[in-house]
Amino acid sequence: MSKATITISVLGKEFTVSCPEEEREALVRAARYVDARMQETQRSGKSMGIERGAVMAALNIAYELLRLREQSQSAVGDFGRRVQALIDRVDGVLREEFKEQADQAGS
Repeated sequence: MSKATITISVLGKEFTVSCPEEEREALVRAARYVDARMQETQRSGKSMGIERGAVMAALNIAYELLRLREQSQSAVGDFGRRVQALIDRVDGVLREEFKEQADQAGS
């Protein structure tokens, strides 16, 4: 796993970071996202310094992440319940089928 050094830009400030080569594109996308959120925070019309803007952008990003995690967990739970319901239905059908076959064999 080779490391790459890349330069990213957030609010016009450049930062040099290293990351595994295979994660380079994801890091670039993340930096663009952070930059866009920082710019959005700066454009909100409220006068705030870079540091406060960074904290506000970080809070907004963390909120989005947590909301998406909750939605994902909920979807996984719903999926699990649906799969269990299907398993129960198939199991019931198979039990009935085996019972009918056993009854016919006993006749």
